[in-house]
Amino acid sequence: MQMPKEQAGTMVSSSSECPIHRLPPELVFKIFDYLDLPSLKSVSLTCHRSEQLFAEYCPRRCILYIAKRPHVPIVDHLKKAAKMLLRTKRTYRSLQLHVAKPRGNKNMQAALGQLLEPRLLQQLVVLKLDLAPDSLTFAAQLSGAVAHMDRLQELTIRSTVDCFSPLQFSELRLANRSLHKLVLGHVWPGVIDCPNLRLLEATASLDVETIVGKQYAQHGGREPHWKLNQLEELVIVEELCMALDMENRPGYKVHFFRQLTQLKRLHCNTGYISERIFQAIGESCVLLEDLSIASLHLVDPSSLRVLANLTRLRQLAISHSFKPIPLATVVCLPSLERLLLGRVVIDWQKLPNVQSLQWLKIKPYAEGVRQLCDALAGPLKQLHCLWIDFCYAMDTPTREEILAVLPTLPALQTLVLQNVYQLQFLKAMPPLAGLTQLVVFTASAYEFEEDYTITAEVLAQLVPNARRVEIGSSKPLHDNVFTQPYQFFKSRTAFGYLLPTDHHSKWELRQYNHRYILPLR
Repeated sequence: MQMPKEQAGTMVSSSSECPIHRLPPELVFKIFDYLDLPSLKSVSLTCHRSEQLFAEYCPRRCILYIAKRPHVPIVDHLKKAAKMLLRTKRTYRSLQLHVAKPRGNKNMQAALGQLLEPRLLQQLVVLKLDLAPDSLTFAAQLSGAVAHMDRLQELTIRSTVDCFSPLQFSELRLANRSLHKLVLGHVWPGVIDCPNLRLLEATASLDVETIVGKQYAQHGGREPHWKLNQLEELVIVEELCMALDMENRPGYKVHFFRQLTQLKRLHCNTGYISERIFQAIGESCVLLEDLSIASLHLVDPSSLRVLANLTRLRQLAISHSFKPIPLATVVCLPSLERLLLGRVVIDWQKLPNVQSLQWLKIKPYAEGVRQLCDALAGPLKQLHCLWIDFCYAMDTPTREEILAVLPTLPALQTLVLQNVYQLQFLKAMPPLAGLTQLVVFTASAYEFEEDYTITAEVLAQLVPNARRVEIGSSKPLHDNVFTQPYQFFKSRTAFGYLLPTDHHSKWELRQYNHRYILPLR
């Protein structure tokens, strides 16, 4: 049977067209979001239409980085960048700019003015500024530019110098009505006036809470300089800041936290949190869902009862505590799902049956192992994920005693074992039929490379239903963990976590130095 020519021609035309070209650009861009940059480049080379889509998509995802280049005056570089932005048809949404005052050149202000032209500013959603110490001259100009960015959602300002010299720009006024997220790295402005600001991340070698708390104390709770009482998320990292007892000051930190009544997420790495400050957090920040404290200093452990006010708290993390923590007080929180404890001595007595807690990270000590095993076999048997960070000094029989109780956890799906000094130790683990994911960190890269006594066949018998087993060593990263967040697992699992350390109250992030994935299926 012969088809009509018009119909046949139509079918040939439709079959020769790439199906992806029929999709609207917004849907194509959603697909592009799942591709890495090399894959996107390959797609752009397939045809003219794909190249056009890539050209439109790239400015949405990539950051335009304008910085000083070797052997090129920074003023000339900024002028070239400004001309390019005026001529291009691309709509750049993210810009990272290095600002420094050149020696012997007075044209920097004019060049910066060309780059921060109002038409270009209206497009920006994300702006990142790297400020040199001598960029104080341009504080007023930068303040004016930020104020005119009607679509700005995220602003990052960092100092280019080390953390020993924080930049306090009293002339820098951050006033913007659309800004949602503000990240400050060793820079503190003179004014923050952003009514829609919900997330603040501040890393500095100065006491931010005391600086802002002094404002509240001296002005009766008003905010003439830094308007922050609308914040919902706050992350503070005070590097190399002297952990002075705030009781010796006129309660500035207490004033600070009493004003933040809208907080839902609070991460404090500020030397240590005293009992008065902890009391203020528990009494005022009653909407908290995520609370992380690097070091907790409670004179009376019963002060933890103030946590009863945090009925919405879903995750609690404490890296270090000067006093034993009565776990019965903590796990009674009705909404608590994740509890992450570092170098914390746990009081396991009078532990009730726990219903909501699903995720537990602990660093057990030898003297409390028997109580831990009793808790896992009883009140904590509903856990879905258990992370055990073994002490280096713990002997093998004590470690094996902890492993022996794991089969009593019927709901356990994910098991993380940290500081395993030999992979051969895993052979002592009883079979865990319900486990779907096993992650093991050896104590050092050397032990990881030298110890191959464990095989996929052995692990397949121990965890017969596991879809994935990861074995590797870990190393610390000394970058700013809040600017470059990195999760242990890139898949959508329930346990990417920033690990606080006890060295100078800093936070460090661990990533795989060596990784060995055993495909059991």
